[in-house]
Amino acid sequence: MASKIRLTLLSFSCCYPKMAVYDKQYVERIREAIKNTSVEAEIDLVTVTEAQMSLRYMFMAEIQPMFQKYGSAVAPALFVDEKLALFGGVPTLEKLEEVLKKAAQDHAPISIH
Repeated sequence: MASKIRLTLLSFSCCYPKMAVYDKQYVERIREAIKNTSVEAEIDLVTVTEAQMSLRYMFMAEIQPMFQKYGSAVAPALFVDEKLALFGGVPTLEKLEEVLKKAAQDHAPISIH
C-alpha cells in the first residue's frame, strides 16, 4: 500500500484574518481534486505563526525569501511532501489535479524486474 501524499497548506490568516476565506476555498478545492483524481492524500492547514514555532514545519522556510520580497501575496502556499508546489492565491481545480497527479506519479513504487 502506497503512503499518502502529504499536502500542507501554509496560511497567513493568523496575520491577515481576511485571508481565512481563501484558506477555506483552497481546502475545499483540494478535497474536490483529491476526489476527482482518486489520489490518497492528507491535508494539513498550518498558520505562519504555528510554522515558525515548530520544528515539524522547517521545510516551509523555503518560502521565506519570496515572502520578504512579495509579502502576503505569496499566500496561501501549498507544499506537497514538504516541497513548495504552489503559492499566491487559490489555484484552479485543474491545476490542483495536475499537481496531485504528478505527486502520485512521484510516489509510485519502482518495480525492479
